[in-house]
Amino acid sequence: MLLSALCVAALVVLPQRAGTTGDPDTTRALDAARQRAEAGDVIAQFSLGSFLYYGSRDTAGAVDWMRRAAAQRFAPAEFHLGQIYEFGFGVSQDDRLALEWYRKAADNGSVPAQRAVGEFYLKGRAVTASAAEAARWFRRAADGDDLRAQYHLGQLFFDGTGVPQDYASAYLWFSVAAAQTPLEDNRKGLLELRNIAAARMDAGTLAAAKRRVAAWKPGR
Repeated sequence: MLLSALCVAALVVLPQRAGTTGDPDTTRALDAARQRAEAGDVIAQFSLGSFLYYGSRDTAGAVDWMRRAAAQRFAPAEFHLGQIYEFGFGVSQDDRLALEWYRKAADNGSVPAQRAVGEFYLKGRAVTASAAEAARWFRRAADGDDLRAQYHLGQLFFDGTGVPQDYASAYLWFSVAAAQTPLEDNRKGLLELRNIAAARMDAGTLAAAKRRVAAWKPGR
């Protein structure tokens, strides 16, 4: 398994297109990954599919390897297939299939997939719209430290959509999301929402909300 991981890691970082003969190291790594993928190594299958998808024009082959990895309940491959069908990259766009793959990935522990399922419920894509169900999925992803899920959950608590209106919980999730967003404009926007939530609480409730922020850790 370690050799497989090293081989496929080399595929990801080297820029040559699949099927080219430019760099012998790339060719050897690609051949080694194919051998392990054919033998059923799920990491090699997923990594080979990723390499073909992003580094070649063999989209059909990439999707096939993703499917093989997903058939072994490998959550990253299931999530990637969800994205492929959601956006129609190399396949016909299909919300139903996208949600199906996102659900599988979510059930197998993919935090981004949990957030994606929540977004489908929030927007009513391939399912009947349900803010309450969206909130349930966002909570799972937010607890797993997904930034977008934390923002969505904060907004639902702020508005009282799908959950009881709760400014303290909105304050918590806006704060947690702001602390990890890489974009300054997004951080400022989240802090502004947090401050609006703070202004709608009394001093005691705000102090308790700040303690929740200080104590928060992923998975709790």
